[in-house]
Amino acid sequence: MSIIHGPFGRVAFLRLDHSMVLHAHRECHIVFKIGGADIRFGVGNKEYPVTAHSALMINAWEPHFYNYRETGENTVLLAFYLNPKWLKEVDQRFSQCARPKFFAQPVEILTPMLSRKRDDVLDALGQVEPPSPQELENLIAAIFAEIVTMSPPRNDIALGKSRGERDYDARIRRIVDRVLSGDDPTVRIEDMAASTGLSRAQFFRLFRSSTGLAPATFLSMRRMEACLIKLAKRDVPLQDIALELGFDTAGNFSRFFANVQGVAPSKYRKIVEVVSHGMPSAKVQTSQNLFRAPA
Repeated sequence: MSIIHGPFGRVAFLRLDHSMVLHAHRECHIVFKIGGADIRFGVGNKEYPVTAHSALMINAWEPHFYNYRETGENTVLLAFYLNPKWLKEVDQRFSQCARPKFFAQPVEILTPMLSRKRDDVLDALGQVEPPSPQELENLIAAIFAEIVTMSPPRNDIALGKSRGERDYDARIRRIVDRVLSGDDPTVRIEDMAASTGLSRAQFFRLFRSSTGLAPATFLSMRRMEACLIKLAKRDVPLQDIALELGFDTAGNFSRFFANVQGVAPSKYRKIVEVVSHGMPSAKVQTSQNLFRAPA
């Protein structure tokens, strides 16, 4: 198992042995099955197959879950969590999209080209000498570009022009932006509702219609982002992270983390590695060439 954090988001090589509760990410999610048993992964309220011959795609902010089933052999996944800010850097077409919906459907059958690009990433991660940040970013950009070519967004949801984007209530947008840009991951639903001037019932209805998420799922997403950043800093004790993020005990923190990530925070910390930008200007130029608009 290995996990790399970088400007692109995260890339994880994982063995699944734990269920994951309904949750969401700000990142776009691309999943490949590398070994073990076929599984079904939930996106929204439906489960989809994850096999050696398919790729699973989950849009930013899209709720998803995994129900672990004993099969006799654990499934091994290569998973990408792609930061929308990074995607906007490499392709300006997405610069105006608040909630990017890049994928028109959750499952695509692998093409020979996509299989080769996936294997390029596996080969790079398997080398004794790890890939440079620039090389890794370019490999990941190539995978995303190939998937967008295979499954271009429908015109009515592309580039932030979906009905959901147009119906994004301004009051909800302001509180979402404030929570996501703030330093406090322990914000309460009551505080969010009060700051909008809406009743609790109105707030819940508008929040879900605007973001596609329940407020509790959104706040769990924000708290998990803070968890991931703090766990990558190995000099901060888990107990301190738990208290700083508003958990009563380290045990409650561990359960929350494992239920979302499928791995204990202590184990996550052991396998995570952080890389920084290689050569941003070169990366942007290369990636823009990769992201030509589909014909």
